Amino acid sequence: MGMRQKQWAVAGQVWNGVEIAGKDSPIVFLHGWGRSSAEWVAFGTELNKVTGRTVYCLDLPGFGGSPLPQVNNMEEYAKLLISWMDYLKLEQIDLVGHSLGGRVGIVLGATNTNRIGKLVLIDSAGVRPWSLKRMLLKGVAKLFAWVPREARRKVTTGLMDEDYRNSPPLRSLYRAVVKSDLRPYLNKIKNETTVIWGERDPLLPLVLTKIYQKQIMKVRVRVVWEAGHDPHLSHPRELLRILEEVWI
Repeated sequence: MGMRQKQWAVAGQVWNGVEIAGKDSPIVFLHGWGRSSAEWVAFGTELNKVTGRTVYCLDLPGFGGSPLPQVNNMEEYAKLLISWMDYLKLEQIDLVGHSLGGRVGIVLGATNTNRIGKLVLIDSAGVRPWSLKRMLLKGVAKLFAWVPREARRKVTTGLMDEDYRNSPPLRSLYRAVVKSDLRPYLNKIKNETTVIWGERDPLLPLVLTKIYQKQIMKVRVRVVWEAGHDPHLSHPRELLRILEEVWI
């Protein structure tokens, strides 16, 4: 067994990541917006030791060493992972997705159930809480439809999420993959699903787990107490303990 930095060129999309060699169907870690696979290598290494499974920590397209893709929506973005699986001839994977990576997991769990084994969603994006900022954006769009596009863009950009404002090269990707509410996908997920949430997540509140618990058929919810949106960074031991329970 060993860990290797890898790159795969798949159907015009280059994937960058780390492969931790093992056996059986692999576990794949997908990071959040603006992050990279580097955050998950330590977790992948530990799970490899415990389970003996092959583990991949991937840079999602547009992040880390994986170039920006040309996609129009979240389903197209998620299908890039299926293309990567096909290239490696992987019939099925277990998927761990944090934030944006959770979005990919939700869509694939609903649309490619047979390709996903166990699904782990960590502070997953996809189900939107009520947002005053979002309501203001919709209001501005309606009230000032007559205003020249460039002037509207300056106003709305100031109201957009921090990830959007701080990532000009990624704004087209943000609009494609973040604008959709994935709630309609949840009741189509038939996979064994573990939802893990930071108790004090300031971006996606803990109350959202009630929606996952109600909508996903085979689900259990675990809380990382006192953690925020990134329990893998603030409470790695607690998170690793929960992840080990999924496969032991």
